[in-house]
Amino acid sequence: MKGDIMRAFKLKEIIIIPIVVALMFVMGYFLIPIMSVMPLPAYRALVVAPIYGIGITLALSSIRRIGVVSVIGLLIGVILSAFSIIMLIVSALSGLMTDIICIFMRDQYRKDPTILIAAGLFPALQIPLVFYTMAYTVGGAFEETIKTPIIMIIPTITTFLLSFYVSRKFYGVWKKRGVQN
Repeated sequence: MKGDIMRAFKLKEIIIIPIVVALMFVMGYFLIPIMSVMPLPAYRALVVAPIYGIGITLALSSIRRIGVVSVIGLLIGVILSAFSIIMLIVSALSGLMTDIICIFMRDQYRKDPTILIAAGLFPALQIPLVFYTMAYTVGGAFEETIKTPIIMIIPTITTFLLSFYVSRKFYGVWKKRGVQN
């Protein structure tokens, strides 16, 4: 596994990733009414955290390699860039940062806990990234919010825990039923 970190994606992997992203968007579509009442756009990651967590878990349980979360983040960002180019930046950076953090965890998606941590990190990292991106591009109220870190820290931790918990339950059912790969 160590030598194949930089190998090219196989056709099966190239097909699985967009299917997972499409599934995430279909499930997320039903949450649009809830997301529209969120006071800050950054908190929308909290609402979609379970969906993102399940999607990342689903993809990584089939394709256990570095780069999968980055590609998922890029694909999500490309689709969301139709609404705001900032979402491309946030999603792509969130995927890249998740992969980088998991590289330093040594087992690099070979073990289940790393998959679940990645499932929690991907949506959780989007909250501070949205705040900082908006603060430096738009300014105004977002600039004031990054001066009060608790506004970012509590939702980020909550998003991580929610996504991690839902992913763990989903993965337990997934393995129990023997649906892996």
